[in-house]
Amino acid sequence: MKLLIARSNFFSYSETFIDQQIRQLTPHAVLYEGWQPTNIHAGGSIYPFPLNLLIFRGSLRNLFPAVYQKVYTYFLKRYLLKTETSCLLANYGPLGTHIFSACQALNIPFVVHFHGFDASEKKTIARYGEEYRTILPQAKAVIVVSQVMKVDVERICGPLKNLHVLPYGVDTDIFKPGSKTSKDAIQLISVGRFTAKKAPMMSLKAFQILLEKYPKAQLTMIGDGELWEEAKKYAKENGLEDQVTFMGQQKPDSILEKLQEADIFIQHSVKTPSGDSEGTPNSILEASACGLPIVSTLHAGIPEAVVQGVTGILVKENDYQAMGEALISLANDPKLRLTMGESARKHMLVNYEIKTQAEKLQGILQ
Repeated sequence: MKLLIARSNFFSYSETFIDQQIRQLTPHAVLYEGWQPTNIHAGGSIYPFPLNLLIFRGSLRNLFPAVYQKVYTYFLKRYLLKTETSCLLANYGPLGTHIFSACQALNIPFVVHFHGFDASEKKTIARYGEEYRTILPQAKAVIVVSQVMKVDVERICGPLKNLHVLPYGVDTDIFKPGSKTSKDAIQLISVGRFTAKKAPMMSLKAFQILLEKYPKAQLTMIGDGELWEEAKKYAKENGLEDQVTFMGQQKPDSILEKLQEADIFIQHSVKTPSGDSEGTPNSILEASACGLPIVSTLHAGIPEAVVQGVTGILVKENDYQAMGEALISLANDPKLRLTMGESARKHMLVNYEIKTQAEKLQGILQ
């Protein structure tokens, strides 16, 4: 099988799941750049000059989108034939709608992999819903990462015989518990973009409740995004500067180190008014593999990754008071934290180990 993987970004800190996918599947090529990817990851473009210039193709795409789609399909077909591609994996639903015509014309099996907002966000569904209904039944496979996302997709398209629920995997050889050092204060950590669906302000409010009983507690927040400055402002205005550390975006090695030092992982994911939603947050899988109890929300694929009362505590979305109480209950009970952390790692080893998940994906593609 000569597999081509298409993605929207050359690299994104928030898309480690796609980077894992590429490493595990070793495709012959990767295309990137928006929903009509043309750049080749190894270098070059499917377009000749001057279409390979962003300013040129960007202008054409903006002024004449229907014409541009025909041009895109023509050159994508040429590239697929030239590389003898036998299967195309499209990451995100909108991207799948744009590669469909070329694959259909050449009778090349294609797979559409949904990851979150593309199955739930109102604006995206309004734009691409009709095309989903056309192309998804004709795909070799449609992959979603949770049972909730399966419901979302089938709410748009109706029942799909080719739909597979396949959660992300986590490399349990890399993400594993570290040796804890004795410390005076309980350590919390969150890892993720400062964006509306991850509701960092809710995590901060929950942490404030913990501080009422454990004033020496510390929270490390890793990530950046449009709400980063707002979160830092909130911390300053509420006297949390000594308790909350905003590290910004970090490299994987640094994230692993901080996870291994922490006692509890916290993430308050919510469905936004626009309908944007998580898939299954990779950060929760990684924290679980590191043996951390998880405090999060009953949201998207999280209740599948976190077993309520066994590997963590889940609360209703936007209920930061309940999240704060959950933090206190774990802070009160070191033995419970240890037991939940051990169960969280076992859950990852049995159900989310990356090699197993990659083999399942490989099987679907073949």
